[in-house]
Amino acid sequence: MRHRFQDEVRGALTKYALVPVFVLAVVGSVLMLFSWKHYVTDANHEQREMVTDVMYGIFSDYWQRTERAVGTLAAETDLREWQNNPGKRAEIYQYLYHEVNIAHDGTQFYLVDTQGNVLLGSQETLPLAMQPFHQEWGILHRMMNYPEQPVAEFVSRGDSAKHDLLIGQAVACKGELKGWFFFLIPGDYLENNIASGTTDFIVADSFGNAQIATGASAAVRMGKVTEPFASAGVGLVQVKNQEYYVTREEVPRVESVAGYTVYAISPVTDLLLRYALGAGILLGLVLIMVPIILVSVRRESRARSQAVDDLVDAFAEVKEGRLDNRLAVHEGSQLAIIEEEYNRMTESLQALIRQNEAEARASVISEVRQLESQFNPHFLFNTLENIKFMVKMDSDAAMQMIHALSSLLRYSLHEETRRVKLIRDIEYLHSYMEIQQYRFGDRLHYSEYIDDAVKDCMIPKLLFQPVLENAIKYGEDDEGRIEVRLSVTAMEQDLLVIVEDKGLGMSKPVFDHLQQLLREGENNTVHKGIYNVHRRIQLMFGMDYGVKLSQPPAGGTRVEMRLPRQEGVSC
Repeated sequence: MRHRFQDEVRGALTKYALVPVFVLAVVGSVLMLFSWKHYVTDANHEQREMVTDVMYGIFSDYWQRTERAVGTLAAETDLREWQNNPGKRAEIYQYLYHEVNIAHDGTQFYLVDTQGNVLLGSQETLPLAMQPFHQEWGILHRMMNYPEQPVAEFVSRGDSAKHDLLIGQAVACKGELKGWFFFLIPGDYLENNIASGTTDFIVADSFGNAQIATGASAAVRMGKVTEPFASAGVGLVQVKNQEYYVTREEVPRVESVAGYTVYAISPVTDLLLRYALGAGILLGLVLIMVPIILVSVRRESRARSQAVDDLVDAFAEVKEGRLDNRLAVHEGSQLAIIEEEYNRMTESLQALIRQNEAEARASVISEVRQLESQFNPHFLFNTLENIKFMVKMDSDAAMQMIHALSSLLRYSLHEETRRVKLIRDIEYLHSYMEIQQYRFGDRLHYSEYIDDAVKDCMIPKLLFQPVLENAIKYGEDDEGRIEVRLSVTAMEQDLLVIVEDKGLGMSKPVFDHLQQLLREGENNTVHKGIYNVHRRIQLMFGMDYGVKLSQPPAGGTRVEMRLPRQEGVSC
């Protein structure tokens, strides 16, 4: 055990010096992880979900508008009526302009006959993407194949790389194709709705064609979503020494409109470089500080002292309660005076402990005997008064009361031992309850439950009587009935005793006063019974045991007593 003191000092200094360094490293790492989650992953996921909702809303909204418009237009067997009849023309234009002006998004509408003539439209000519007109052209062909529902498709805006969204449906009357109606939603409007200052977005079809793109130039080539973005799920993608955080999500299907995917692309190269720089600085500080700390701690704990090690060992013996170990005095040592005083201290402590143990034992025995002797005089007076009247009214009952009182007093005053078997105390409790039954008659209802496993346990004498007396005193209900129950059960290594009544209970001042007595452990008042039981249990078994009072919501008073199941007894 040589130099143990030195090793402990060195260990303590090392621990408390290195802890701040490692805390700093952990805090820095946590902050970087939080920053990444908040500014990259959470922001990317949140904005991607928003864009997905926007695209789904546009598909769903214009799908419904197309169905409503085609349902109105198909009411005429000849679509030219909408063009040639001024009244109908005004009516349908008012309706269609209302449809496209709701969102103020620059949407155009067209009603085209089978020859490609614009019968109604926000523009007089077809969009560039539909010129020259061919019935077999992409979306028109799909409208002809599925005349019963709208279809959607992105179309190129002339020679530019921009795409507009076209949603339309064939107009048929009695199964005969009369023409087509469609809305054209500008791609500029779609881009403005999904643009973000921190994240780029691509809306691609099922063939990987990038129909809408806000930034993301590295992810689109020749109108296609390029690898590795196209196959990315969720995570980092590196392209030309640039890092991107990529997620993707399918736009929910709207009838036949399906297969569109939203890619959210967050450039994170600069952020990762800052993280790397911060981590490098943090690691450098740790690598520099740790050796300095270790060298400094070693220098501070280098002094070795056998006397200190001996002192530590000696005080460890005192901690374990062994005071008979004498410390060898190292003459000439600076700690010699401490060693001498240690020896003198242990000798004095041993003498003082022996004296205190004797005094404490005598004090506890005296107080326990005093508490046991404090039998309630009111009970005796009331019982004697009852006997006085019972002699005249029912001499046999009077004799039984006298016999029960005699048995109870003999048990209380002449029993030498302070601990008895639980079942023996219950027997004398029955004598007490017999007297009370004579006093109160049918008004008093007493019941008990005694666990068979605890009947042979040793308990303080007269443990139950004061608590039951208190329950009878305060247990009367509105109709004058007194219902009291006693239960004794085993609870692991302890006994749990519960006395409860169903009466009106104590007044709040009395209850609060009793609670205060039990907490403070000092009683100079007339309230003796429950306090005496509480004090006796604590004197005999320790402060972890005692009495607990409560007033259940249903009414009455509940008294719980907890004491140990005494060792060495069969229970």
